[in-house]
Formats: sequence, C-alpha cells, structure tokens
Amino acid sequence: MCQVLAVGLRRDFPPLKTLDATPGNLRPQMTSFVGRESELAEVHEAVTAHRLVTLTGVGGVGKTRLALEVAARLAPSFPDGVWVIELAPVGDPTAVPDAVAAVLGITQQPGMSVVSSVASALEGRARLLVFDNCEHVLDAAADMIEAILARSATVTILATSREGLRVADEQLWPVPSLDVLAGVDSAAATLFMQRAAAVAPGISLTGAEAGAVVEICRRLDGIPLAIELAASRMRSMTVTELRDRLGHRFRLLVGSRRGLERHQTLRHAVAWSHDLLDDTEKTLLARCSVFAGGFDLAAACAVGGCGDDLATLDVLDALVRKSLLVADRSSGRTRFSMLETIGQFAEEQLVASGYADEVRAAHARHFAECETDILALWDSPRQKEAYTWFTVELANLRTAFRWAADHGDIDAAAAIATYATILGVGVDNYEPIAWAEELIEPARAVDHPRLAALYVMASQCWMPGRIEAAVRYAEAGQRVIGSGCDQVQFGVEGLLGSAYLAIGQPERLLGRPRTASGPP
Repeated sequence: MCQVLAVGLRRDFPPLKTLDATPGNLRPQMTSFVGRESELAEVHEAVTAHRLVTLTGVGGVGKTRLALEVAARLAPSFPDGVWVIELAPVGDPTAVPDAVAAVLGITQQPGMSVVSSVASALEGRARLLVFDNCEHVLDAAADMIEAILARSATVTILATSREGLRVADEQLWPVPSLDVLAGVDSAAATLFMQRAAAVAPGISLTGAEAGAVVEICRRLDGIPLAIELAASRMRSMTVTELRDRLGHRFRLLVGSRRGLERHQTLRHAVAWSHDLLDDTEKTLLARCSVFAGGFDLAAACAVGGCGDDLATLDVLDALVRKSLLVADRSSGRTRFSMLETIGQFAEEQLVASGYADEVRAAHARHFAECETDILALWDSPRQKEAYTWFTVELANLRTAFRWAADHGDIDAAAAIATYATILGVGVDNYEPIAWAEELIEPARAVDHPRLAALYVMASQCWMPGRIEAAVRYAEAGQRVIGSGCDQVQFGVEGLLGSAYLAIGQPERLLGRPRTASGPP
C-alpha cells in the first residue's frame, strides 16, 4: 500500500474497509474439534509461557489440528495476527525463507538475505506464527525460526513436527493419541461416531456395534487420521466388517479427502515419516517390528545384528525423537514400543527386505537365551523381579515360542517353554504349560535332552484342573529321569510330585530325588 505525500494533503486516514479486519491468515476449521480439552489448556499455557513451542508426534495424530485450535483461542492476544505457514508443500529446504516471506507479505530488502529481511520486518510485531510440518525441512525451518526469535522479542512461534527443531529455549510438547480407555465415551469413539454420522446419516452404533467401534479405535492406536479414514468407510461397510479387516489397514484406510497427498491414506501418513529416516534407522525400525508388547535395549541389539549397544541406543534415540518409537521409563528401566499402526508398516518393510525369517529366528534365540539369567534371578532373593519380567515379556515369549516351534527349532522352543512354565505357575498363568505339552512328541521323536523337563512342566496341568493328564505326564517324566536322560535344572523335577499330591498319592514319587527348591 502506498500513500502520496504533499503539502496540503491529509496524512492520517481511517482503516481500509474490509470484510475481515482481523490480521493474519488463520481460517475457521471445517470440522468439529473432538476431545483434547486438557491438551488445549496445556498447550495454551505453554505458548503463553514460552516463545517457541513445538508439537511433536506420529503422523496423523492431530498436531496440526491441535495447533490451529490453540492458535484460534490465542488470536485475541496477538494484535498483529496469527499467521499459518504450511511447509509440507515446500520440497526444497532452500525455499523455506521464500515460503515464509510470501505468507507474511515481506519482500527481500537490498543488501539483506530473505531470512534477515523477514526477521527485521517482524521486529516489534505482536504475532503468533504457526510453522506447520517442519520435519522434512527441519534445519531450514530451525534456522528461520532462530533468526526470527533472535530479532524480535514480540513474536511467538508454535511449530508442528515429527521431531523437535533443537532450537535454544524450544519447549517440546508431545501430542498423544486420542483417549481410547473410556470405551464408548472416549474421545476416539466420539470422533469415529461423529465422522461416521457425517458420511452415513442415520447410522446407529449401539450395543455390539459400539463395542466394535471401541475395538477399532484401540487397534488404530487412537490416531485421529486413521479413525477418520475408518469412519469414512461407513458409507459402504458395517462397523463389524471394518473391524474384521483391520489386518489390512493400509489398503483399507484410504479416503477421498481433499488436500495434501500425505493425508489421503494412512499409508501416506506413515510413509511420510518413514521416508525421512536414514537407512540405519529404517533397518532397525523394520527389525524391531518382530517384538510384541515392547522391548529393551538388549533385545533390540539381538535382532538388530549390532553388537554395539551404544550404537543401537543412538538409533533408538533417533526413532524416539522422530516419533516412530515410544520410550517408557516408568518402571525404572527404559522399554521401547511402537504403535500397532507403525508396527504393521514396519513389518511390511521387513518382509520386503527379505530378512524377516532371519530376524524372527534371532528374536526366538534371544528369548531362549534369557533362560539362564532369568532362572538365576528367580532362584535368588530377587525372585519377584523374575515374575515381573515374565509378565512384561509374555507376549514376546509367546511369539518367540510360536516361531521356534513352527520352524523346528526344538532347542529354542523347549528352553522358552520350560522356564516360562516355571515362572508362569508362580503367577497363576498356565499358558506356557500348553507349550511344553505341544513339544513332547517332537522332542520324544528325536530323544531331545530336554524331554524330561518338558514332562515335568506338562505335569503342572493339574493346576488348571487336568488331573489325569498331569498324572500321565508325571509317570512318563519319572521314566525318562530314571533312564538317566536328566536335564532338569534348578531341582524342579520335584514338581512331578505335585500331580500325585493332587490325587492324594504322594507315595508314588517315593524314591525319586526331591529338593526344597521350586516356585512358591
């Protein structure tokens, strides 16, 4: 805007007439904002207290939507407006300064770079800048933001990115998935039902169908994008049909949403993050998809094929920082996990690599090799820790056993079945007993040295009430031990007698060596 100045002409004029006198480019959102009231309040407070807040999280978790909602509520506090700078379409990092300048209407000044021109023009302006989707141009976005904050004390920046910008004084705020724990009253279920009603008016999701909605939201990890794409399928599917097909979620959850390609399908959203990883990060992420229920550093080293735990830790740290792994430190020891959606994508990459069988075998071997250390822990004053470990790792033990048993690795399968049963009966979990039973015939066929131990473990089936079978296993176990083929550790052969105790005939074990050792 220009103004002619001359003697006798007015120098002051009223504001230009416009339909929207609010400065900035923030526009009302077209869809309702569901849940996240506590998150809204916390991010609002963070932006009020810090000049740079970065919302981080996995693709599709709702970082942008939360940022825009917070920005709308904060708009009255910024007289020079709220300005949204969408970086997702910017493919070249060198184009970031020009993209920012274009949104803000700032031109490059003579003798100054674009970055300096923008920073200088913002000096003294009370503006909230929303830098959206910084992850693929991370360094360029960080340089731009750093220059703005250094020049202007009145500008506040709210950024969204899969990982932090690593700028001084940055306040990271990880965006969680929507709540799924409250069942049909959860934010995730509410979002599904609202979006389903929008595409299929009159749809009723009550009773058993409401339960299916809850399961869908849980299996989709409470990720809003995934839930919205799932709800869009209600045009042509029932909710139970949708639930039963989530094993193929990347083919199923596609939509006709307008906008950026990365928001068109769930696969695009996850691939957008995956493509930003380096080869080492991609490899370890794919290999860690074999875990069930999480893993620790030692387990990651075992499947990652790297004997250097610090090098592996560096890669895990990068994957956590980039929102593809979650690190839980609540137990006093760090445990890593990935959302089911990320895990399914990573498993696809593992299969495509051709190394899936090798990695799954390494996973099984790792948990078989845990036997010595865990039983030593169990046979010590720290026995409770062994039981805790079993409870935490049960899903991995189940997966490892299944792979080993199905692929003829009796050594690994028998080791897992043996010590898992010892630990399981101590916490009233009888599932591993069935693993031992399953292995008896294959082990007997090859005269496996763990056959006696398998009979001992199988005989514990009296505990869930299968007395007759338990007695048969006890008798067979005594015969194997009596033949000298005894590879039963920690004195647990004494457990054979428990089946006879259950039928009131303890004398049937007379003459066999017994110890006081055994699970309490």
